Amino acid sequence: MPNYELNINITETDLQTIYAADEKIIIVKHTEGSAGKDVAWISFRPFMHNTIQWTTEFAIYASNTEVQGGATINKLSDRKASTKIIYDFNEGYFAGAEPCSELAANTYAVKNSMKGYPALTFGLAQDVSVNGRAFANNPINAISIPFGQSASMTPIEKVDVYLRNDINDGTVISHIMSVALPVEYSESEVSHSIAYDGTVGKFYPLS
Repeated sequence: MPNYELNINITETDLQTIYAADEKIIIVKHTEGSAGKDVAWISFRPFMHNTIQWTTEFAIYASNTEVQGGATINKLSDRKASTKIIYDFNEGYFAGAEPCSELAANTYAVKNSMKGYPALTFGLAQDVSVNGRAFANNPINAISIPFGQSASMTPIEKVDVYLRNDINDGTVISHIMSVALPVEYSESEVSHSIAYDGTVGKFYPLS
């Protein structure tokens, strides 16, 4: 499976400005279409040279956090997942897994069978490593699924990178107010390098 990498370079002068503003680098991972809202996949205080790495393995999670901008997802249950399978959430965990030929090759699906709740929040999660520090199953999106209903989600290898001082891991993003740099990957492009230019207040691609 592909191993993806993002390298981020920042000068000493710009780091001083970033830390004075109490800002962090925010990375938002995307899903195809309109499967709920984006979630801040990872947020971290930067060094001069930063390396973010991940693979194309995904998990699914369940939460009772309401899907609204600014909320922080509190994962209550999760499990590693495979594509073309519907995972049934019941009794507090993903209790069943049924193959579904109708799902696309890169699509994950969840059914909410958890009684006692009119709706719960579900989404995809993914491991990520930042400067050698590993984070397990960090959410990348959030979608509200009413009891008895299902939803599908298709991840894509595209991230947005920007700076903010009020966003943490798992924060539901309603809109991006900072200047974000989109970075797209493919099977032949698994590594990108970007840098930050404090004179214009945004990131730019190096390769």
